Amino acid sequence: MSYLVNVDIGGTHTDGVAIDEQGGIIDGKVASTPNDFSKGFFDSLEVMAEKLGTDIEGLLEEAELVSHGTTVGTNAVLEGDDVDTSLITTHGAESVISMMRGAPGRTSGLSVEEYLHMQEVTKPDPLVPKENIHGLNERIDCKGEVVVEFNEEQARGVAKTIADEHVDSVAISCLWSFLNSEHEERMEEILTEELDEDVFLTRSSDLAPTWGEYERTTATAINALIGPTTSDYIEKIDNRLEESGYDGTLLVMQVGGGVAPAADAIREPVRTIDSGPAAGMTGCSYLADTLDHENIIAGDMGGTSFDVGLITDGEPITKATNVVRQYDYSIRNIDIESIGNGGGSIAWVEENTGRLRVGPQSAGADPGPACYGDGGDAFTVTDAAVLCGFIDPEYFLGGREELDLESAEEAARGLMKATGMDLMDVARGVVEISNAQMADLISQRTINKGHDPRNFTIYAYGGAGPLYLPSIAHRLSVDEVVIPTGDSSSVWSAVGISSSDVLHRNEMSNMRTFAPFDPEELTEQFTAIEDEIRGDLEAEGFDEEDMRLERYANLSYGLQVHEVTVPVPPGELTEEDTGEVIARFEKKYEQLYGEGAGASQTGFELVTLRVDGYGKTTKPNLRAETSGVKADGGNPETEEIFWPAEDRYMDTKVYYQDDIGPGMTFEGPAVMRLNNTTVAVPSADSGEIDEYNNIIIRS
Repeated sequence: MSYLVNVDIGGTHTDGVAIDEQGGIIDGKVASTPNDFSKGFFDSLEVMAEKLGTDIEGLLEEAELVSHGTTVGTNAVLEGDDVDTSLITTHGAESVISMMRGAPGRTSGLSVEEYLHMQEVTKPDPLVPKENIHGLNERIDCKGEVVVEFNEEQARGVAKTIADEHVDSVAISCLWSFLNSEHEERMEEILTEELDEDVFLTRSSDLAPTWGEYERTTATAINALIGPTTSDYIEKIDNRLEESGYDGTLLVMQVGGGVAPAADAIREPVRTIDSGPAAGMTGCSYLADTLDHENIIAGDMGGTSFDVGLITDGEPITKATNVVRQYDYSIRNIDIESIGNGGGSIAWVEENTGRLRVGPQSAGADPGPACYGDGGDAFTVTDAAVLCGFIDPEYFLGGREELDLESAEEAARGLMKATGMDLMDVARGVVEISNAQMADLISQRTINKGHDPRNFTIYAYGGAGPLYLPSIAHRLSVDEVVIPTGDSSSVWSAVGISSSDVLHRNEMSNMRTFAPFDPEELTEQFTAIEDEIRGDLEAEGFDEEDMRLERYANLSYGLQVHEVTVPVPPGELTEEDTGEVIARFEKKYEQLYGEGAGASQTGFELVTLRVDGYGKTTKPNLRAETSGVKADGGNPETEEIFWPAEDRYMDTKVYYQDDIGPGMTFEGPAVMRLNNTTVAVPSADSGEIDEYNNIIIRS
């Protein structure tokens, strides 16, 4: 028996899955270990191995692929790991990072609450201290031509100065290097000669050769900032896997939606930031293709956050830049937005207004919600769910753990006193506020972007998503919710990693090429990028038939800043093809910004060319075996459960893991207490479990 083994590390839990040849999913959900995330990785492997009656070595011996989604890079940049980094740039451009994009730099990535208190918002701490930024005497212009020759003597002096500073990493980002990289490459050669071999080096023309000096420089600086920590971590995992008998290549999830060999992730760790949510989206895309769903709202609710992404016309929406610590940086990623609204989100009372609030602070994995009984005294969303009766304190995680109901009640007393509410009013308020915040985020991602949520299906996953999202669907008039693969939805991001192909994404900025576009020139440029990607995939062992190349172009109206990405046909391009690309751009522009928003009279500019190259990996078979359960789930128990949206107790059917399986139908109100998650079916809804073990809820 061979397995696809995947581990995804989150803020509260580390999720692992081993998927066998028949599509069976063996999960390994454990607490994350922030002091050493690699421990959580192997703890998850150990749990999966025990369920299979073997040890880690036995599991890895049967592993066809091992893949990993990690938060180490995210944490390193958010927490400002103790890494000394230097930045080398063109003389005169030393303040690019600190200047940001002017005033908007103060607002990137802020929550709604922070926007409302703008007077308290300041620029973030610098990625690289000012004294560690060095200017080079060199200059390349906007046409890629050398204006000031590279000063070898001065560059050597900069390298020696950096050597004396004993830094851990160096970022190189010179003006217009994406059009001509020779100065950056020469600087890298000099640094290699002058610095210790363990100093992490990265240059913008290799990492992010795209237009936008601020975003390109921040991407390079972030890569350097997290490089030492992340590369050490990935090497540690890789080495221990090898010692434990795994003879394959460790694949690491990328924020762009694919996986990459560990060696690539070590060189470009910035691409692993926020890769966990991207893995969940990739899994949704794979399942949506199987179920023939074109428009998906992907909702991932875990212990600390709620993440939302969209799939439209079968493709996840992506964006050219990401944000971390208020810094925008040029790494194309699946467009996912998050708020601090998870099962562990803490309820509190606003001092000036007396209003009950939820999040963004979280109780995390340690001490966790009050009901965990581990010393936490803050009332959380999970505590509210326990008080309502959705979660049975004696049957948490399939009965593997017990919760402390009295601690949850005690934690609510401060909120009761501050608001004048009784116990169940507090529980109802916390759940309803949490649900409203999630519904608002979905509305922002759909209605505010020109998408009608009624045309979408919600995929609800993460440890808490199946409990709350079916009720949220009613707020949005969405009539179908899918819980992917049932109980495995709680580890869906880990499942998603296994559905990811190896991805190489290369871009080339044309810098404002105006229509009419030269089909022959564009073909040559695309072909050059494709040849490079083919070479990378061939080096990794992929045959031509296992490769897939997709072309894209970023266009804008003349002298405007809003770019839109559209697909480009393969092969030799013609004038008809370039005309079709422009037509796609105009159609998508109006979809995004409203009918009549186009400005074709200003002309069209081609800003960036991109090729996504995929190497096909083995995919999971998600089809479930016939369950043998009764179509109606037998004779489920009935309990009185408090439904916050109804503001009343209701007789509710309660199903357990052994009661459900493919072919079963059900009606609300119902609760399914599964081994790793809880599903709540509102009273107006009904549904079924399909052949893939997906729980499908319809209103």
